[in-house]
Amino acid sequence: MISVTRAIKAKHHYQAFPLALLAAAVVSCASSPSGSAGGGTSRLAGKSDGQKSAEVTPSSIQDAAGTPLALPDRERQNRSDLDSVILSHVETGSPDSLRQAVSLVTSDPRGMTERNRFVLAIAGELMKFLYPLEQVTWPLPSVPESDRYLGALKASRLGVYDYSAGSSDFLALTLPSAVLFTESTQTDYYIDSENALRRAAAMNPRSVLPPLFSARLAEKRGNSDAALAFYETAWKLDSSCYPAGVGYSRALAARGRGADAYLAAKSLAARYPSDQGMLRLCAETSFAAGDWNTADGYILAVLKNNPDNTAYLLMRARILIERKEFLKANSLLDAFATTNRTDRSYLLLKSRVVREWNKNPVAASALLQEALRLYPGDGEILLSAAAVAYQTGQNVNNQSPRDLVQQVLGSDPDNTQALYLLAEDFLAAKEWKSALQPAQRLVSVNPSPENQIVHVRALLGAGDYAKAKSAASSLYAASPQSPQITGLYLQSLVSRGENAAARAAISSALPDASPALKSVLHYYESRLAGDAESRLASLRSSLLSDPRNQESLFAMYELYMERKDYRKAQYYLKQVVSLDPSNGSLARLLVNLDELLAR
Repeated sequence: MISVTRAIKAKHHYQAFPLALLAAAVVSCASSPSGSAGGGTSRLAGKSDGQKSAEVTPSSIQDAAGTPLALPDRERQNRSDLDSVILSHVETGSPDSLRQAVSLVTSDPRGMTERNRFVLAIAGELMKFLYPLEQVTWPLPSVPESDRYLGALKASRLGVYDYSAGSSDFLALTLPSAVLFTESTQTDYYIDSENALRRAAAMNPRSVLPPLFSARLAEKRGNSDAALAFYETAWKLDSSCYPAGVGYSRALAARGRGADAYLAAKSLAARYPSDQGMLRLCAETSFAAGDWNTADGYILAVLKNNPDNTAYLLMRARILIERKEFLKANSLLDAFATTNRTDRSYLLLKSRVVREWNKNPVAASALLQEALRLYPGDGEILLSAAAVAYQTGQNVNNQSPRDLVQQVLGSDPDNTQALYLLAEDFLAAKEWKSALQPAQRLVSVNPSPENQIVHVRALLGAGDYAKAKSAASSLYAASPQSPQITGLYLQSLVSRGENAAARAAISSALPDASPALKSVLHYYESRLAGDAESRLASLRSSLLSDPRNQESLFAMYELYMERKDYRKAQYYLKQVVSLDPSNGSLARLLVNLDELLAR
């Protein structure tokens, strides 16, 4: 006999299935061979004519009046199980799961029952509505227009949230929120949609539909963090749900996680290799990742199909600038300028060409002032203006570079470029404790090696040598051949007085070091030297390996100042200033030294 639990479960599936047409309900009850917890009898769940429920024993059933209900046979139970599996695939709602539901319907030995006709219709309408890149390969049967579930999808196409679908089951709660994928301007249904989707997700946590629709709702409300989380949930549940993958990839790129965004985009493009939208997604995410060679291939492919796409022309100009191919970039920008000289991206890129290729920061500043006039408050323009202001030492639109960066952080506190510039600003000014806050926020938002380096520098400057050593050790373990990281690691050891460990690290790294790394190693060797002559010898070795090593040049200046050999001190200080012309403190040191020599 079928257990009570199983019979109820089968009944539940019939009731939960939105298109179920049941001819009869099946009720069964049974007691175990050993009897119930209360003894060898059980009671009927109900009363008759206001009387107490009669006790029932296995032997008394045959003597009772009336005809006992027949239990479902195995064939009927198998049909119920099949219907439950089909329903499960429909509710999952992804392209793959909808196709599985259709496959089960077409192989159903019962043929095209009314239930199966509705399954084909719903699967087809969902596929056409949510997944237009997928083909509906099965015939769509005609169904009554009054069906509330298909009616909810029809209303969604018209930009209407359909309240008449009800809330009795999963699909009734979910399908009206498909309106979120239309261009509807209505917002009054957002709270109802959110509540319905929350209930639906609790009913069926394996379905992609509640998190997919919730992600879209979060986007419309401007909650990018929630949208990212919902898209990720939906895509991890079923990677064939490509709208979730697209949303996830774009959300990652918007948060500065271009490399992760491109990985997601690449997997989507592998599924739809001929789709231009996926091609553009790969172009934009690899561009956001700074993978210029990869992005260039995708951008050229887009331009081949649409040579007048000005946005992609400017993206290609950006790539050429990053590659230092300024002549080609300038030609593209000049061609673009014949039709539009006030475009935001054009002004940004042209200012970079003028500053980096023509070496004219004043002209670059003028372009950015025009950009700020046309696009006030634009974060990228403000940061570009700040970079020029740092280089020239001049304000832009009567704002200091620090003011410009703070303005960006006021509206976007997690902007990694702004945090990086502010931390570097404080570090250059030796405002170590002030540098710690943006540096710590920077690594919490984006813990890239470059950002971790800024954090270690701030920790060292602030005198927190224990944390500096811990962070520098991790970086050094991952990149022992990096001159900058090796320098920070050795500095953390020397600052803590761990001279023996520093000497061991230098000795181990020197034989296979590159010239740049050798220069760093010899510099720290000079820091550990016991006398002036050994220190001088190590500094000379450092500059032989890299004549532009600023730390070694400055150390030579300090050494000759101690010896009161001001001419040699001036020689080395001038080289340091030429490598860092915007450093005001260095310029002041040179002025003081020149005055000393003039006496």
